[in-house]
Amino acid sequence: MACVTAETPATVLIDDDAGLWRLRDALPHATVLLDWWHAAVRFEHGLQDAPGLGAADMLLADEAVRGLERAKRRLWLGRWPGCRRKLAALCRWAQRTNVRNEAGIGRLERHVGELLAYLERNQGALVHYAARRRRGEPISTAFVESAVNEVVAKRTNKKQQMRWSRAMVQPFLDVRKGVLNDRREDDFRHRYPGFGPTNADEIVALVA
Repeated sequence: MACVTAETPATVLIDDDAGLWRLRDALPHATVLLDWWHAAVRFEHGLQDAPGLGAADMLLADEAVRGLERAKRRLWLGRWPGCRRKLAALCRWAQRTNVRNEAGIGRLERHVGELLAYLERNQGALVHYAARRRRGEPISTAFVESAVNEVVAKRTNKKQQMRWSRAMVQPFLDVRKGVLNDRREDDFRHRYPGFGPTNADEIVALVA
């Protein structure tokens, strides 16, 4: 198994989690970037709300969608200042006298405001996502999220013969993680210090 040191080249994909940010101390030379999938999902929350504004005036919906899509495009191209300006302008637009009382505008404004705050908290991890994608470098954990969701959904399905209960999902995943990392014996011994000898030599000595 390869040994990871402070000098090991690494990419850390984060999602506003303090624990992931602390990895910078252990891996000072790592590239830290905000996971594109999580950022894109937050844009989608606003884009899903925007069409509902059209019940009163289609122009409102079009304005909201254009603003969000332009901001998202700028973020994708590594133009964070432009993205921030677009989102801030959209928040101001939603507060205008002729707009703020329209049905659905409050919900849209909340999502845009939360998105802007989220990106500002993580602006140190924003990169040129399009350029990284062209170079074949990682920008997202979407495939991991999808795999985890698929496994958990399958195992908690009522038709599954060996079904996981909600309370048992995390313990099962912890065991699987220990197996994959070859740490299951160490983890078990940490929980039960009196568990058996730590190596084969001790086993031989006990047998002798």
